[in-house]
Order: sequence, then structure tokens, then C-alpha cells
Amino acid sequence: MIELSAQAIFLQDSHGRAVPFDPADLAARIRSVLPGDGGEPDALARDAASAVEYALRHAGKKKAGPLYVMASAVDAMVANILQSVGFDDAAAAYGRTKRFDGEADSFQDARIGALLAERLALSGERLAAVARKVSNTLRSIGADVSSTDLVLELAKHFADAFDAVGSVQLSIPENAWNDRGFILQPEEFTCRISAASARLLDSQCRAVKVQPVDLRVFPALRVELRFFPLLRGSRLETPVTELAFEPLLAPVAVCVDELCIAADEACGRHGCGVATPLKLLLHFADAEVFATEAMGCTGRKAAAEILNELASFFTGMITRRPEKITCA
Repeated sequence: MIELSAQAIFLQDSHGRAVPFDPADLAARIRSVLPGDGGEPDALARDAASAVEYALRHAGKKKAGPLYVMASAVDAMVANILQSVGFDDAAAAYGRTKRFDGEADSFQDARIGALLAERLALSGERLAAVARKVSNTLRSIGADVSSTDLVLELAKHFADAFDAVGSVQLSIPENAWNDRGFILQPEEFTCRISAASARLLDSQCRAVKVQPVDLRVFPALRVELRFFPLLRGSRLETPVTELAFEPLLAPVAVCVDELCIAADEACGRHGCGVATPLKLLLHFADAEVFATEAMGCTGRKAAAEILNELASFFTGMITRRPEKITCA
């Protein structure tokens, strides 16, 4: 799966190691501690990961370049989410799951840590993170730990970076509707859109598909779009150009707008208006194959460029700005 136009986010542990944030990996970790089989725990894990990602994206809006966040802060968010929906045991089990591979060079880190604790008055998680970063840097350049001045200069730099990471404020969307345990089924709002839009959702077309809206964790309308059904319903021949295909997206944009309004109204009818407007998440389910087979793209880079242009064109036609756009 590809996420279009996303800011790079990295999770950093107490040893200074950092890995890219992967919503799918986070959802899998959450799912591994949830009891039961079937769609409900899968959806809960997916929504919990989406709530965390939403918080990270908004925390990084005012930061240029990649965003670095302490992994412990993300773990705390996940635990709070699971506890808020009654999964205390799962929250405890989640804290025991493994996030990073490999072990720290504890001997060298300890030597550096002792120096930094004495000379720079560092302590706790901040000390461990800075010592690990300094140790990694020294190993990478082949420097000796006894170079005290170099160690201290590196430590001052990484301490400032750690403070910047730690200053990121994370918060998940308010969920005052949580106690209702309400799940909005698609048929409760798709019945209120126009006939033309409804045809895009029917079994013969299947250009648009919507998921149930679970208000327990992350109130979002997930809309899945497919390009091939639109092409089959037209007179266009392959390879199709962007200019020729883009007009086919117009009725889909109308459909998405109607779905957003209808889903919000359905939440209001059930007394869950506090969750609205629902966040919009778009997924172009067949986009990568479409770019290759129907548009004649050769290479992943060329396909990604066209998909970004199509996504930009489509989002320009809809009223509600999507929180996230992905394609597969």
C-alpha cells in the first residue's frame, strides 16, 4: 500500500534508535493483543492505529521535514485507547510487544552515560537516548570514546534534538460518544444518497465502497474507490490518458460528497452528532494496477506521479478534505 503525499514520521526509542512509523505495523501489533476473531477486533486495531496516526500528523503540521516522536509516547496513546474501550488486559499485553530489533551495546553506552550524567547533568530517558545516539555516531566514524570533547559536543547536539522530539504534543480525537458503543452501518446512510450515486455502490458497478463507521475510537468515513469499473462503463480505449479519464471521476466526487453528508446526518439521528463531521479516509483500491495496465505506466515512479495527479484532481472536486489518501 502507498500513502500519497505524506510527511515522514519516525519513532525513536530510549536508546536513540529510530524506525519509520508504519500504521499497518502498528495495527498488527494492536491486533495481536486483542481477543477474538473476525471483523470487529480487526476494525478496532485499524481504528486505533488511525487515531494514533491522526495525532502524529497533526503534531507534525507545523514542523518542517521529518517528524521524530518518542515511541513511548505512542505506546501510551495506544494503551489509553485500549483502556478507554474496556480492553485493560490488551493494553497491558501491548506494552510487552517487541518494537525494535537488535540489542544495544550496553557497555559502551554505560561508559558514555556515566560521563554525560556527570558533566551535563542528564538523567532518565533523556540520558539513555542521548548516550545511545552518541555511541552510534562514534562507532560509525571510528572515533574513540575517550575523546571527551567530541562526546560532549555530540551529546549537546543530541540533547537539543531529544528536547525537540519530546516537545511534540500528542492527543487523540475526543471520544465523548464512546460510552454508546455505536457502529454506523453503511446501509443506514447509503439509502439517503441520490440514485445516480447509489449506482456507483451497487453490485454491478462497485466503483465505490464504504466501511462501517465505528465511533468507539476513531470517527472516520472510510471510502474505497476503484478505477476499472469507471473505465468499463465508458467508451474510452486503453491506454487512457489522464485528461480523458479525469471527467469520469466527477460523479464519484458527487457520490463521496453525498456520503459524507448522509453519514454525518445518520450520526446525528443516533445522538452521536459530537463525532461529526466525520473524518474522510480515501483508498484507491486498484490504482497501481490501473496505472500500469490501463494507462501504460512503466515503472513505479511514473505510476506514483500519475496517481498523485489523479488524487490531487479528485480531492479538488470534493468538499471535504481527506485526512489520508492511500492506494494499492
